[in-house]
This record gives sequence, C-alpha cells and structure tokens, in this order.
Amino acid sequence: MAATPAGGGCHCGAVVLQIRGTLRPPINCHCGLCRRLSGAAFTTWLSVPVEVLLVQGEAELVSYRPTPNLQRLFCRHCGTHVLTRDARCQHIAGLPAGVMADADVPAPSGEYFTSHKAPWYSLPASAPCFGGNTGVEPLPRPFDAGGTRSRDDDHCHVLMP
Repeated sequence: MAATPAGGGCHCGAVVLQIRGTLRPPINCHCGLCRRLSGAAFTTWLSVPVEVLLVQGEAELVSYRPTPNLQRLFCRHCGTHVLTRDARCQHIAGLPAGVMADADVPAPSGEYFTSHKAPWYSLPASAPCFGGNTGVEPLPRPFDAGGTRSRDDDHCHVLMP
C-alpha cells in the first residue's frame, strides 16, 4: 500500500492531486466505454473517497459527460483525464491510475467487465476476473475469450472495489 500523502496530477501541472490516505488497489476495467474513451485495451482505476482527495487547480478542469451519470474531468490546457465522478456514488472519485505518477500505486486487484474485453487482449493468468451481465460477476478461470462483447456497452463500474 502507498504511504500518505500520495500525489499526482495532469501532464502540464495545472491540476495537482493529493490523496490523504492509503491507496486501495486499483482495478482494470475492460468495458466498452473505458476502452473507447481511453483508446486502450482497458483503464486502470483508483477509487478514492472524496473526503481524502485534494484537487488543486479545479478551475482548470473541463468536463465531458459520456452518460447521464458520469462526468469525466480533463485539464483544459493539456487534456489529461484526471478524474471521474458518478452521480450514483458521489462519495467516491475515480482516478485513472496513471495520473498518480508520484505515488506508489498498488498492483490491480482484478479485471472487470472481462466479458467485454478487446478480443486481441489476453488477460493475465493469475488475475481475478469479473464479467457476465453486470460486469462484476466472478468468472471461472481460464477465461473464455470467445465471450467478448461489443464496444457498445457503456455501463462502467469505475467506482467498484
């Protein structure tokens, strides 16, 4: 686990993040929304209670709402996606783990929405996997790669443990 406080922020430094507490292990999300918005096979998310998250430069953030519940916040200068808020879980902020470059981020605790993963990506053999209709149902190993679904799924679990 990371020592306190943990720091990070955007590429240009206009937005600085500080977490006053221990970082929980992140998760990797393979949902279609995370894949499309990140341009990668998955997004690695940290779930952080808002009461321990300090955001300096919040006036430099602009937002995009990919769904009615989700608000993704980006630095207006460099475009870094620094955090996500979900109206269904207002006490938690989702941070892309890469923005916490100055922190000792633990290894991911699992792979979520694996039923929606990119067909060309192979899941780590030892990672706990979750998928199915909800995206968070435990899946037996080995994962059946034939179970991959389309990119049209937009129900991200960014705030799940």
